Amino acid sequence: MAAACLSAAASACTAQLSSRRVLSKQFQHRGTAVAARSGSNVGVGGGRRGGAMVMASVVTINHEGKEYKVEVDGFDSILEAALAAGIGNLSYDCKMGVCMTCPSRVTAGKVDQGMAMLSDDVAEKGFALLCCAMPVGEGLVIQTVSEDELLEEQLGA
Repeated sequence: MAAACLSAAASACTAQLSSRRVLSKQFQHRGTAVAARSGSNVGVGGGRRGGAMVMASVVTINHEGKEYKVEVDGFDSILEAALAAGIGNLSYDCKMGVCMTCPSRVTAGKVDQGMAMLSDDVAEKGFALLCCAMPVGEGLVIQTVSEDELLEEQLGA
């Protein structure tokens, strides 16, 4: 039963990521506001931004003792933007919010990570999965953390 649930979640995440990539390719206006297609699933808190303005924003990522400023276009995840910017040694695997190998902590600002498989209490403590996280507004600062730190919180180990 658990495998079926994970498989269904993975399929839903794959569909969402595919939709984001199509939209991202359609709107190559980095740094400018673009209107999200009505009903597109890139929403806040798992909702939708249908018809809302999606803005590019600069995210500060603290990783392995270095600070990086990365532009996130409003359609791609923070992980996708960080990889495109050339940040090395980022931990990730599935890119769908299921495997929990891309953990981080939000130290300032807010993220939308509606498709991530994190419990609400863990997300409220500031944990985020970079593969599903998208900035909400300006001033976002992310600190990468170990998978063990996230799993300890998520599983109560």
